[in-house]
Amino acid sequence: MRLLHPESDWTAVPMAAAEMPRVMKLACRTLAEVRCFPVVFAAQPTASCCQLLVAAPSLSAGAEPLARSDGTITVNGFIRTVRKQKRVAFAAIGDGSSLQPLQAVLSPEQAEGLSTGTAVSITGVWKESPSGKEQSHEIHAENVRILGDNDATTYPLQKKYHSTEFLRTLPHLRPRLPVNSLLLRLRSHVIARLTHFFSEQDFVQTHPPIITSSDCEGAGEVFTVSLEPTASNGHKKDAPSPPSPRDDLFFHSPKYLTVSSQLHLEALAQSAGKVWTLSPTFRAEKSDTPRHLSEFYMLEAEVAFVEDLAQVMDLVEGMLRDVARGLQTSRVGDELLQARKSYSNEEAENSEVTHDVLARRWQSLVDGPWPRITFADAIQTLQRAVGEGKTQFEFEPSHKSGLQAEHEKFLAETVGQGGPVFVTDYPRDLKPFYMAQSTNSPKDSTTGTIDARPTAACFDLLVPELCELAGGSMREHRLPQLLENMDAHGLRKALGSSSEDSTSEGSLQCYESLPPNFSLSANMVAGAFAGIAEHSVMYPIDLLKTRMQVVNPSPTAVYTGISNAVVTISRVEGFRTLWKGLSSVVLGAGPAHAVYFASYEAVKHAMGGNEGGHEEHHPLAAAVSGAAATIASDALMNPFDVIKQRMQLHGSVYRSFGQCAKSVFRKEGFTAFYVSYPTTLCMTVPFTALQFTAYESISKSINPTGRYDPYTHCTAGGLAGGLAAGLTTPLDVIKTLLQTRGNATEPELRNVSGLWQAAAIIKRREGYRGFFRGLKPRIITTMPSTAICWSAYEMAKAFFIARNEVQR
Repeated sequence: MRLLHPESDWTAVPMAAAEMPRVMKLACRTLAEVRCFPVVFAAQPTASCCQLLVAAPSLSAGAEPLARSDGTITVNGFIRTVRKQKRVAFAAIGDGSSLQPLQAVLSPEQAEGLSTGTAVSITGVWKESPSGKEQSHEIHAENVRILGDNDATTYPLQKKYHSTEFLRTLPHLRPRLPVNSLLLRLRSHVIARLTHFFSEQDFVQTHPPIITSSDCEGAGEVFTVSLEPTASNGHKKDAPSPPSPRDDLFFHSPKYLTVSSQLHLEALAQSAGKVWTLSPTFRAEKSDTPRHLSEFYMLEAEVAFVEDLAQVMDLVEGMLRDVARGLQTSRVGDELLQARKSYSNEEAENSEVTHDVLARRWQSLVDGPWPRITFADAIQTLQRAVGEGKTQFEFEPSHKSGLQAEHEKFLAETVGQGGPVFVTDYPRDLKPFYMAQSTNSPKDSTTGTIDARPTAACFDLLVPELCELAGGSMREHRLPQLLENMDAHGLRKALGSSSEDSTSEGSLQCYESLPPNFSLSANMVAGAFAGIAEHSVMYPIDLLKTRMQVVNPSPTAVYTGISNAVVTISRVEGFRTLWKGLSSVVLGAGPAHAVYFASYEAVKHAMGGNEGGHEEHHPLAAAVSGAAATIASDALMNPFDVIKQRMQLHGSVYRSFGQCAKSVFRKEGFTAFYVSYPTTLCMTVPFTALQFTAYESISKSINPTGRYDPYTHCTAGGLAGGLAAGLTTPLDVIKTLLQTRGNATEPELRNVSGLWQAAAIIKRREGYRGFFRGLKPRIITTMPSTAICWSAYEMAKAFFIARNEVQR
């Protein structure tokens, strides 16, 4: 996000009218398809109930703009109620254009077949009702046509109170309720008023996309867009389908339903200056409360070239004043107040907003005073109220925890005097990273001192009962400060860079682990490549280590040092002997290291080793993941290691991997391949734990950015391997004795069967120095081999990540 100029935004979530807290956030349960009754258009002009009710005085006075030349009027609608008497019948007709129904006076014959929910077309004369009646005028029917029958006995909407839970089960019928149709008209009226207001303010209305590639809010609570499985995909229509791989995604990369249009509007504002939108928004929050909706419409706007937050608050204030004035002078507003006055007892118990309260709130939006206080002053006001015993809160007011709903309600009722109040300059750590820092630090209202804590140039607009109605802020447009804010919020771990780094390389994937959507095979291929590279390059030194660790070797196999061993073997046995047994390593190291690194990545991720910023160390996760990887891989590698060392010994008669394996199995049985496995684990588990812990710590110290750096991985791998190799050499000497016992000439050495027995033989014959035979070649072998191993593994990871970025 690189903004060229300071920007500000505000977001009005519900509507200004406190009467309907969810008008601008309609519930996610959208209307199902409605089967309309067949509509027959009459030749004569028709009038809506609203038109007749509004024009009632003029019609009765003789001015009949809605009537035919013969004075008759036609009305289409649905029967709300019908009362049938001996000589006359009365029907209440509603068509959704007004809260109050229109009364029709019918003859008993005309009322036949009419019931609640029936669609009718009534033609008659509009007359004044007798005095004392609830309605002022009524239509005396001359002709009644039934357009759609309805069975009143099974019709679910009866003349009684229906709970919202019950109405949600009738999405195709609930809009017919007078209050629900009033909500639709209210919504339409307010949207028209907002459109006019923004047009007068020279705003450009935009329509950002609904399907996006980002989670604007950063909470991860998004709906993912995916294809519905069909029979053509090879799945049964009614059977659950497995998750689709990336290649099967419709857009070839994950896409989501938008949670906010902010990012799009920020870009559009730099084109048009002032932009706004009222668009659907989706949140995958698993919370079944009126304050957490899965789908709603959110009003958002962005303004470029604004340097004072007060200008944005003035805009919000002007918008809500305009909406409130429009409601006060509109028929929808009158009907809304009328609905509150005529609420049933059940409905009244569920709301504290009476007719007078709603009217007073609208007036408070028009008259103000719209006070503006800082967050610090708000906390002090709340704490002072508690201290004076004026109120008690479930949550203690605190600068660290922010404002709770109960705090916001109290501020709106007291500071806002039952109307709106702006709270500004929230602490930086409570607000998103993209908000700019306040230019003027707020002062303590009691002491007059400047608050040293950094604050954000932002505001929340609080109103009674609803709490936060709108929010906005100045945007941080300076790239260094923006990156610093992202680091402070821990958001740059997905970028693989630090505040000192440039993001020009473009990768959004953390390098230090393979992407989370990568398959097990990708991890295994990277590990296999690393294992073969490690053992192949340093194999000659490993052969020297094996020969130098043999207990009671033949006189011709005694070497004074590494260089002496290389010269002697090359002169006596030939240079190719240094590579004898390599086939066993190639066959075993690939699968074993594939399991090794795959297990390492899986356990490390499960233990949280990939969490936090790149500067964070997770030694416990690294140690445990390394130990788990060793246990899994050594179970596969141990037989290959036995064969390798048998072929490495001086005077070995084995010429191939297969010959050695068959001979050992025939003479010593299957257990010979795993006699050293407990010792191997005793050595490799601490070796790997030490190596991985050291590697993670060293690599993060010298490469805090986490980007691919071959020098870092080579250096960290070599140092970590050398340290672990030196500390575990005694166990390696014991392992060599166990794995080469079959080639020994002494009965004691041939029959050794365990770690402690082998250790006792070495101590008795050579003392403690015997446990460190081959120390130098082991370290010399391990340091470059682990450096090569880690470098090869990290190079393979970098290759997969780069290929993934190209495919995206």
